[in-house]
Amino acid sequence: MAPKKFLYEFQSSDLKDFEGIERDAFRKADELNDKILDLKIMVDEINEEWEEFIQFLEDERISKYCEFKCQETIEFDEELLNAIVTTLKKTLTDTNKSINYNSKKIKINRVIDG
Repeated sequence: MAPKKFLYEFQSSDLKDFEGIERDAFRKADELNDKILDLKIMVDEINEEWEEFIQFLEDERISKYCEFKCQETIEFDEELLNAIVTTLKKTLTDTNKSINYNSKKIKINRVIDG
C-alpha cells in the first residue's frame, strides 16, 4: 500500500495506533484544514460577486474602462467612485497581508524540510 499523503486518507482505525500527541496534531491539523477549506469557499463566492460587480459597473457605463473602449459613460459622482475603488483596493490589500500565504507555506515546509 502506498504511503498516505493527505489527512483524509487516514481512517479512524489508523488513529488508534498513534500516541496522544500524534492524535492531537492530527485533530488540530484537520480542524485548521476545515477552516481553510471554508475560507476557500468564501473566497470563491467573493470572486464570483467581484466579477458580477465589475460587470455591473461596465453594464451601467460607470467604469472608466468604458471610456477606454470609446464608449459613453454615465454621469456618476467622481468622489463616490474613487471611494468605492479605494476602499475595495485597500480591503483586498489588507486581506492579502492577513493571509500571508508565502510565509505560512514556508513555515509549514520547515516541519518536514528543516
